[in-house]
Amino acid sequence: MVSESEEQVVNILSESRSSLDLLRSAAVTHPLAAEIMECICEIRGQGRSVRLFWLRVHVDKPGNERADELAKNVALKKKTLLDFSMVPISYVKERIREETIQRWQAQYDASATGSVTKVFLPYVRTVKKIVNDGGITPTHIQILTRHGGFASYLHRFKLKDSPSFVCDPNCEETVWHLLRDCPNRNPA
Repeated sequence: MVSESEEQVVNILSESRSSLDLLRSAAVTHPLAAEIMECICEIRGQGRSVRLFWLRVHVDKPGNERADELAKNVALKKKTLLDFSMVPISYVKERIREETIQRWQAQYDASATGSVTKVFLPYVRTVKKIVNDGGITPTHIQILTRHGGFASYLHRFKLKDSPSFVCDPNCEETVWHLLRDCPNRNPA
């Protein structure tokens, strides 16, 4: 009603202090309260004013008892659930997380980079768990991304004269060489 009105200043009076406190909160998570706050922000964005006031319950005041009775009857007779109460917020959050991980996996699979990382960590769900658990070190990151103190990597950026392995000038020092083939690191 306020958004459709042409009034420049609108005062909203409520006896529900908890509702008004919720609307004043910086961390509004309830869907209905968030919708109300968005509406109020749009109205204020038009240069108009919306003010919220709390009134103590007016017991025995003319019309108040009747208004309370009518509001209660409407609430009790409503046969449909409110949209926001059809599923728990926890379910919605879990669905969003799952869809995000699926999209991340699709991008990860389609990426032309990260071939070494993908060998060790083919699933982003695993990566997420390892990172969240703190089970990964800077050395792990260097190995998984091939961006570390390896001669082949440093040579690409002109930080080393040769990509060769110190102990074997005929062999390039790469992550693969160090992990699989290097006789100095992997004695038989």
